[in-house]
Amino acid sequence: MVKLKVGRNILDIDENDLILDNGACYQIITKRIGFGFNELIPVMSKKLFADLKKCGLIFTSEGLRQAAVKKYGNHVVAFWKFDVNQMQKMGY
Repeated sequence: MVKLKVGRNILDIDENDLILDNGACYQIITKRIGFGFNELIPVMSKKLFADLKKCGLIFTSEGLRQAAVKKYGNHVVAFWKFDVNQMQKMGY
């Protein structure tokens, strides 16, 4: 498990967490911020997503893309997963 700062929040990320890429924003759909009626899904900035992608800390596959399309429809680009082992090596 690693800690990742997303916006104003620090999230505990593990290998089961998913990022939903819908082409406009990147949501970590396996996490929630807040409680009750104030609960929401954290949205990752485009810069953070690009940096993680450039460093090889997140990845996708055809299976993840198909799972995203099956769950959310054709307007979704893909699911992305975190490479926690690589993140730990880089000091996250």
